[in-house]
Amino acid sequence: MRLTMFAALLLAGCASIQDVGSLATVHAVLQKDAPVQIVTITPSSDNELATVTIKNTTDRYVQDMSITWTVFRPVNCAASGSAPRIQQATRITSLVQLPQSIWRGGARVLKPHEQTEIKSLSLSRKSLQEMAKTYNAKKLRVQVGMAQVSFTTDNNFTSRNGPPDWRDENVERTNILDAEDAASEACP
Repeated sequence: MRLTMFAALLLAGCASIQDVGSLATVHAVLQKDAPVQIVTITPSSDNELATVTIKNTTDRYVQDMSITWTVFRPVNCAASGSAPRIQQATRITSLVQLPQSIWRGGARVLKPHEQTEIKSLSLSRKSLQEMAKTYNAKKLRVQVGMAQVSFTTDNNFTSRNGPPDWRDENVERTNILDAEDAASEACP
């Protein structure tokens, strides 16, 4: 079942939520200061991250960006026994570049205020089932968000050396995008 919520959900801190059966909830975290926002996440077949729609909210060109997702077992969500704390199952970060048209090849920049779809990410239901078993979870939570963004000038790629222009420091510190959201999502 896929749930899509609009204004109320944005106010709650998530751009989109999808329920993967009863095993996991996948959602985009609203990162208020991120120059690129995740708008929606749409599953297809066995891939929970088949299409991730992003939007550049700035007046600048984005050369590259990283999307990250953290899978964890919420508080009190063990399949058996007690689980008084969040347990991280995995965190994956993927560098994302936008493909040119088929006949041109290579990558392209994300234009100012452009919205586009990313179709190169993968998180399978099978891997979620395996993580649930490994981490003794009756339910998993998946937070998806931006890890870092690098800008460029005009519509051209530039040689970069050094840190990204923007990065989510919370992700670097805790490996979880939204700790408050994670703590509030205990099993019923």
